Amino acid sequence: MENIFKIYKRDLKDILSNKVLLVIIGGLAILPSFYAWFNIKASWDPYGNTGNISVAVVNKDKGTELRGNKINIGDQLIEKLKDNKNLGWKFVDEQTALDGVNKGTYYAAIEIPENFSKDLTSLISNDVKKGKIIYTVNDKINAIAPKITDKGASTIQNEVNQTVVKTVSEVVFEVFNELGIEIENQLPKLANLENDLVEVQSKFKDIENTVALASDVAYKVEDVVKSLQKDVPLIQDTITNSKKLASDLKIFLQDSKGTLDKITPVIKNDLQILSQLSYNVSSSVSNIIDAINKGAENTPELIDSLSAKLSALSNNANTVLEFLKNLNNIAPNNPLQGPIDQLESVIGKLNISMDTLNSIKGQITNGQTPSLDMLNKLLQITTDINKISSGLLNNFDSQIALPINNLFNNSFKIANDVIAILEKAEQKLPAVNDILSSTVTLSKSAQDNLKYIQKKLPAAKSVVDELVDAMHKINNGDDINELVSLLKNDAIKHSNFLKQPVDIVSKKLYPMPNYGTSMTPFYSVLSLWVGVLLLMSLLSTDVHGNDYKAYEIYFGRGLTFLTIALVQAFILSTGDMLLLGVEVLHPMLFIVLSLFTSIVFTAIVYSFVSMFGNVGKAIGVVLLVIQVAASGGTFPIQVTPKFFQIVNPFLPFTYAISASREAIAGIYQPNLIKDILLLVVFMIIPIVFTVFLKEPINKATAGLKAKFNESDLTGH
Repeated sequence: MENIFKIYKRDLKDILSNKVLLVIIGGLAILPSFYAWFNIKASWDPYGNTGNISVAVVNKDKGTELRGNKINIGDQLIEKLKDNKNLGWKFVDEQTALDGVNKGTYYAAIEIPENFSKDLTSLISNDVKKGKIIYTVNDKINAIAPKITDKGASTIQNEVNQTVVKTVSEVVFEVFNELGIEIENQLPKLANLENDLVEVQSKFKDIENTVALASDVAYKVEDVVKSLQKDVPLIQDTITNSKKLASDLKIFLQDSKGTLDKITPVIKNDLQILSQLSYNVSSSVSNIIDAINKGAENTPELIDSLSAKLSALSNNANTVLEFLKNLNNIAPNNPLQGPIDQLESVIGKLNISMDTLNSIKGQITNGQTPSLDMLNKLLQITTDINKISSGLLNNFDSQIALPINNLFNNSFKIANDVIAILEKAEQKLPAVNDILSSTVTLSKSAQDNLKYIQKKLPAAKSVVDELVDAMHKINNGDDINELVSLLKNDAIKHSNFLKQPVDIVSKKLYPMPNYGTSMTPFYSVLSLWVGVLLLMSLLSTDVHGNDYKAYEIYFGRGLTFLTIALVQAFILSTGDMLLLGVEVLHPMLFIVLSLFTSIVFTAIVYSFVSMFGNVGKAIGVVLLVIQVAASGGTFPIQVTPKFFQIVNPFLPFTYAISASREAIAGIYQPNLIKDILLLVVFMIIPIVFTVFLKEPINKATAGLKAKFNESDLTGH
């Protein structure tokens, strides 16, 4: 260990005492950072500047007519492209566009043909034709630009598809809308027809009875008349009993009216209590607020007292509410619904008040001071309760007492009307007897006609029944209403839905703010490897002088390389954040991982160079080339050739880049632990091999190395 640190100290002394060497070392320390910074900055937001890529657009569309409306989808598309900043759209004529693409002024040209609108709107005709857009691209100008302009062409295609769907669907839905309105206008006629059919249907029973009666009269006039006359006394008894029942109902209502006269003051008294209690509650809330502000010790007792008042208030309101609901249920048109709604509002606010009061008490019990907003909210609620209850009391006569009185008065009127109707029916009974007697005079000549009618009545009734069922299904079923509703729906709204039926909701699990940040792990890791290669190219791994052992030379000079490499990593990682403004979620972890990555890379490259000399440097370059393509730092590894996919798991770049991404965008612990452990393996393996194999390999290659250094073309 002594010789190891002796070599390390001597190297540091040489660096600090030799100004030229110090300047070179300083350059080596910062040079890899420049490599990374320039590349990261250059790729910071390449797709944000695609508006500078010029694409010529030629519109030759002559338009067309659709249901009497002139439509030019080409013009609509041009208007949309003017608002689209994804590419630098240039609206020119056909010759200018062609010359521009040939010269390279425009990366691509898009031509909208003359019959564009006509072909697209053929969707609602028998001769359907697809619209065509002529896309011309100059591939030789740039490798990436054609891919971007292809995306622009796809964007135009998507805009056109949406425009066509929207335009055609608007026309279709407008027709549907007119049809829906027409059907809706005819619905009352259908309802009237159904009513007429129902009325006819209801007459069949009477018709059948009449025909049957007439037939019986024709054959057995005397028997029928006697039978009907026997029923007259029963009808008389029924009318008499009904009149008695109506009279009893009047007596019952009179008794109930007396009871009501006693109940109404009770309800009013309950409302007075409710109003007074709500006023007291509001005052109590103000007292509690004052007590809390003054820090009074009796605040919990005040709260308990207020809770009891709120509970009593709630019980009183519920009692009145239940009585009014019972009356409201038997009254036509629900005349008491207004007071019921107000009482339900009072009860709801009381529940909120009690919950809020419990929360305040809990806070005070826990030694907390309730918020001013919560106290003011409680005061406002109790004030509202007082206003509602006072309003109910002030409007008692018009909103409660009057509807109740009207309810009983109307009942009296109905009972009187029933008695009057029954009396009129009773007066008409003699006339019924006369009608029955007159049936005896029916002519026997009607017998044949009655037989014919009886024969045809079942068939006629069956037809009418079928018609009534069909009309009932049409008028009362949901299908016709749903159809009318669907047809009448907003055409623009539905066409917009068809234009784009699905919206994509994007969720970024580990967001990267820009492309430069996404590329930072790759370029930073790449620069650290390049930095180590530069060190190996400019500085020697051999130590001259004393007779040191191979492992002492390895570790002693290795500490020197490692020190410089760590400086490189620190400058690089801090510069990424401070100079470039790369947004790193875990900055300290990013710096530590950069230092650790530099240690791993130094162990790998330094071990190869220490054992194999210039051949080791070549191995480091080869590994660099392979890792650039196979690490998955730029393109997903799945889209690269099979060879790169196979070697990807065996490259340190793969895990160094992955670990860096965890620090920048957010940590997923299993991935980070795996990356660090594998980097440790990549670090340990070359160190172990070098410790055991450096000396024999150096001796075996000493002759080749000496012969190689004899040339003036080689260095150390």
